[in-house]
Amino acid sequence: MTVDLLLAAEVLPPVETGNGLPISTMLMGFVGGLALFLHGMDGVTRGLKGLAGTSLSSLLSRLSTNRFAGVLTGILVTATIQSSSVTVVLVIGFLSAGLLALGPSVGVIMGANVGTTITAQIIAFDVVGSALWMVAVGVFGRYATKRDTVRMSATALIGLGLLFLGMGVMQAGMAPLRDYEPFLELMAAERGPLPGVVIGAVLTALVQSSSATIGIVIVMASQGLVPLETGIALALGASLGTPVTALLATIGRPPVALRGALIHVVFNVVGVTIMLLLLTPLAELARAISPTTPGLTGTDALAADAPRQIANAYTLAKTGMLLLFLPITTQLARLVERVVPVRASELRAAPRYLDDELLGTPGAALELATREVERMAGKTVAQLDRVLAPLLAGEAQELMDVAEADEELDELHDAIIDYLRRIDTSSLSDHEQNRMLALTNLTSYLELVGDIVQHDLVRVGLRRIEEHVPLSAETVAVLTDFHGHMRRLLGDAITAYFTGDATLAQQVLDAKPEVNAELQHAAAQRAARLDADAPARVAAFTRGTETLEHLRRVYTFAKRIARLVPGG
Repeated sequence: MTVDLLLAAEVLPPVETGNGLPISTMLMGFVGGLALFLHGMDGVTRGLKGLAGTSLSSLLSRLSTNRFAGVLTGILVTATIQSSSVTVVLVIGFLSAGLLALGPSVGVIMGANVGTTITAQIIAFDVVGSALWMVAVGVFGRYATKRDTVRMSATALIGLGLLFLGMGVMQAGMAPLRDYEPFLELMAAERGPLPGVVIGAVLTALVQSSSATIGIVIVMASQGLVPLETGIALALGASLGTPVTALLATIGRPPVALRGALIHVVFNVVGVTIMLLLLTPLAELARAISPTTPGLTGTDALAADAPRQIANAYTLAKTGMLLLFLPITTQLARLVERVVPVRASELRAAPRYLDDELLGTPGAALELATREVERMAGKTVAQLDRVLAPLLAGEAQELMDVAEADEELDELHDAIIDYLRRIDTSSLSDHEQNRMLALTNLTSYLELVGDIVQHDLVRVGLRRIEEHVPLSAETVAVLTDFHGHMRRLLGDAITAYFTGDATLAQQVLDAKPEVNAELQHAAAQRAARLDADAPARVAAFTRGTETLEHLRRVYTFAKRIARLVPGG
């Protein structure tokens, strides 16, 4: 009744055909209802993704090679975020970033296709009358608290209410077709499943949501407008439209991403073809396991029972496709590897993990940024290691090579900061926002350590070469020991951050007296060897003192990194 009142308040007057169809009312009801449905689905996805945080993306990126674990992961992620397309795009992003191997991705993609049937089961319930209550509770819930979990739950509830409200509006808009004989004859005509499959695929490709297509099918079925077999064909057609999203997500990606999309294509095209050949037994099985409404016949019985039957048939079809492909996941992966070969050079890009397509999934984007910062940290420590030998006794070209290599750290720093800046923080929890701020600071500290190597230590080495200053074995030993200590402390701070080891972080902070004592001992030892009548020794002392000071600054940033660890 609520929906009927909404339609009664339409702005445009109905324009009727010669057969009495209110075209403008029906068009407004369908288009407006579809818009509400899509907006509601987006709200459900945003809310549930916010609740899930980075845990689901972490689960995907750390997936084992077990095919069954992959399937369960795909089902879990898709059921949680209510979008198989988002799950597949996540998989493609992780494939591109090198966080997920092709083999495990096969199971995840197949699981995602089964997980999306949960959406069909949800929208098959007749809960339109509760839609406005869901919206009301969700809106007041968002205003009543600032807790992230409650606000994300409220966002999902608002989305679910709008989704059902949109279905109700579409139902009311299509209601006149129930008495329109030409349309009923058109739908009842025997043409086979192919037209329904094509319509379902095209509609899904256009709206980029199989859930929207299935929602429309169930709405039409709830008005008695779609026979069961036609509804199944339309729903299976929606499965053929979803790979379009996956293929679009591979644009500008490395070939390994296309492999993931092709797995999605093969699974759906071959699977849907097989299910279409089994359409009649599939429909009979759906009728057998679905509840029926006693006392109804004809269109009324179809309207009451077909929505649940279509949802059940869709679930049966997707589960059947999974069972068919599960034994051959390895062979499927090998097939796409042959179709899309990947050169080794294409697997290593800089930056390696950052993926713009996943910015719309903030939790996953934060996970990728973390991996990229971890990679930058490894490069920073490697640069600090690399500079020691040419600093103490190397040639100018070796030092220039070190300085040139540091440019990659600068580029990584800029790319990571820009990527973090573009992550939508509105759907991140307070903990995740704090983590993002810590990543920003860590990236800057690593870049500053790189600058110490590039600008300060390299400059000291070049001056040593320019002044023809040989360093004594004792000085080399002192500087080597101090460099090694600072390197270990920096490495410990980085390890503590990425593992969350507060004890190790505290050990880095507590090392300050030891570092100061070591620095004073080194300076005193070298001062005792200073001979004012030997200019070379004076120059060597100066270069050594500068080196010690620059290395001490490395410890300064090690302490700052350690302080980023909670409890550190």
